[in-house]
Amino acid sequence: SQSQLINTKATLNFNPENKNMYFEKYMSRRQSCQSAIFNNLKLLYATAIHCQKINGDQQALLYYIKALNQFLSIRCTTPEIDELHFNTVSNLCDIYIRQHDITQAIRYIDLALQIACKSREKYKMFQYLDRHGEIKRLQGDYDGALLNHSKSIEIKLKIYGNEGVDVSNSYCNIGNIYDDQGQYEDAICMYKKSLEIKLSVYGDNHLSIAATYNNMGLVYSKLGKHDNALCMHEKSLKIQLLTLNDNHPCIADTNSNLANVYFYQGKYDGAVSMYEKSLKIQLFTLHDNHAGIANTYNNMGLAYDSQGKYDEAICLYKKSLKICLSILNYDHSYIANTYNNIGGVYLNQSKYDKAACVYKKSLKIRLSKLGDNHPCIAASYNNIGVVYSHQGKLDNALFMYKKSLKIRLSRLGDNHPSIATTYNNMANIYYYQGNYDNAICVYEKSLKISLSRFGLNHPNIANTYSNMGLAYFDQGKYNKAIHMYEKSLKINLLMLGDNHLSVATTYNNLGLVYDKLGKYDDALCMYDKTLEIE
Repeated sequence: SQSQLINTKATLNFNPENKNMYFEKYMSRRQSCQSAIFNNLKLLYATAIHCQKINGDQQALLYYIKALNQFLSIRCTTPEIDELHFNTVSNLCDIYIRQHDITQAIRYIDLALQIACKSREKYKMFQYLDRHGEIKRLQGDYDGALLNHSKSIEIKLKIYGNEGVDVSNSYCNIGNIYDDQGQYEDAICMYKKSLEIKLSVYGDNHLSIAATYNNMGLVYSKLGKHDNALCMHEKSLKIQLLTLNDNHPCIADTNSNLANVYFYQGKYDGAVSMYEKSLKIQLFTLHDNHAGIANTYNNMGLAYDSQGKYDEAICLYKKSLKICLSILNYDHSYIANTYNNIGGVYLNQSKYDKAACVYKKSLKIRLSKLGDNHPCIAASYNNIGVVYSHQGKLDNALFMYKKSLKIRLSRLGDNHPSIATTYNNMANIYYYQGNYDNAICVYEKSLKISLSRFGLNHPNIANTYSNMGLAYFDQGKYNKAIHMYEKSLKINLLMLGDNHLSVATTYNNLGLVYDKLGKYDDALCMYDKTLEIE
């Protein structure tokens, strides 16, 4: 009997029919198990997508991470599982890009690259390049970002020609980089290319077209073309109101962008009103600790700061900071930005020690997250330089401006608007030191960049003309001073209207020159105009 059992066992091992039967059962169980895992993964992925649409990124993260843990337990994959795995890690990367969490974004983009290389599918590779380009953009590596997006669009053009939506998205991404680099006309050119494709594919009223109008509006604002900016944001809003309900977060974002235009125009009451409309929608549709609400509090704070309502500004910045600290790491770039803005209020209040302290907090976070050669680091050095300038620590201020300039020249080229700002600030130091010829020389450097970037009529250009007027005034070159002030006044009246504080300042400065020249009637006329505005 024992021998028979052994023989039976041997027969079971080597009988081809039995072997095939067991193999088929094993394969059937394996396929059934894989099918169950795949269906569960699809459910988790679909739930994450749904949560993202309804509640935003934070809840979606939980389901993406659950799915990712299951992917890691799978030994044998299929093309379908690899596809879902790639989409999951790509969406995780997108979330961390939106949150400016570069470390986590790199972690997931590296996983996406492994899957893309395994499948060798071209569309996975261009998606990887797009996301890696956005990470480089966040890191301030604009040349690296541009290289990635250029490689991506090269693949897309071979697959789709110049007609696919993916090609349109690449033009948009490249436009974003040009915007960051201060190459605003080039950015508009890219957005227009993107828009042309989207209009041909979607027609006039698609949300992605609204998004492109929005991007164009933001750039026009930076160019000082506020009427163009308003037109773009209003076009965007019109599409959104046709396709979304009145309380959709996208409409809140567009209201905020319209408010930003009013802010740039110096129409601070109008800006606050639009921010409040945006905030009302966000508080209705988003949870209390949403990053969008923090951003609106921050923008309203900037408007109140510009109105001289410093206590209200600080209150709003602290609300923004509280939200950011509750949903983000303490060393997140958003938190650094809020500290930076709080420093700006303290600066305007002449609380220079407090301003320096908060600016340094912001700098410490930025250095830990971005390294020591990022444009945001340059901005922090610049702001600390402004504080030192107000404290009369002119040598310290000049040292900070030079540190800022070195980074900006290395990362942004020699013709970026922020470099014009740094030159302007350095020239101010030379002016305070009584080195008027050197000051005028550096103001002219600033002016040359601003004219090449913004054209003839921009508030920054008006400010530089005004500063040059001050230098000529202190040199006793009164006719040259009048010429500079009149140039500044012409731009400010055109761009800011006849009731703006910058216009009042220029009238006052003209009055001082006429007073020195003994033209007392002209001086009184200018002083009266100043008082009418103030």
